[in-house]
Amino acid sequence: MLKEERQQYIINHINNNYRIYITELSEELNVSDDTLRRDLNELDEQGLLTKVHGGAVAKSGIPVEFTERLKRDTTIKRQIVAKSIPLIKENEVLLIDGGTYNLEFASQLPNNIKLTVYTNSFPIANILMDRPNTDLIFLGGKVFPSSQVTIGISVYHALQTVRPDWLILGISNIHPQQGLTAPDREEAMIKRFMLERAKKCMVFVDHQKLNTADTYAVASLGDIDYLITEDSRIEYLKDNWPKYHYTIL
Repeated sequence: MLKEERQQYIINHINNNYRIYITELSEELNVSDDTLRRDLNELDEQGLLTKVHGGAVAKSGIPVEFTERLKRDTTIKRQIVAKSIPLIKENEVLLIDGGTYNLEFASQLPNNIKLTVYTNSFPIANILMDRPNTDLIFLGGKVFPSSQVTIGISVYHALQTVRPDWLILGISNIHPQQGLTAPDREEAMIKRFMLERAKKCMVFVDHQKLNTADTYAVASLGDIDYLITEDSRIEYLKDNWPKYHYTIL
């Protein structure tokens, strides 16, 4: 099999199965592990997959411009986010990270309960700005345009002063072995520190995010308290993903 044919086989396999293992692929193609590692390195450099220990996983298609993501799967977003709202109680302190699912979460928060909300997201701050029962604190810092959030040392310092009841963490990639990852190093660092500060964490996960990974580590699945997804994915996650303490809704 030619190199081009082999690499196309790898791409087709990972697009269908979301992940690939070098040992299994070596048997299927009758090719050495070293050859396959070189193939995966090249495909990773081309942005076609993400190389991980022992193989590779699909690269998420999620990290596109915020305004484009905003238009996608609006019905699914509303349905997934609606499951989280009953978890939020009067007088709690929320830390809401950026992301279109988190923007939907902010829009669904009830107007009649008192909340304190910290956020580094411009769109989320705009939605909550005029709510009389919401004490809103914006975390200023360096602007990260593609996600419309702030990052950097100013956000880090501000987070040191708060211990929120909830972190609503924005994610674009989640994988059963690699956990939560992100494409940008600085944004991943802020997300990790948000997790350190929060008492509980929830994430919203749709089918496009499942079984994908990117370059920078954010958290393990064990760091999550609630993983909230589409109804059609609940049994799959319960049957196939590692059994941590998180609750799947």
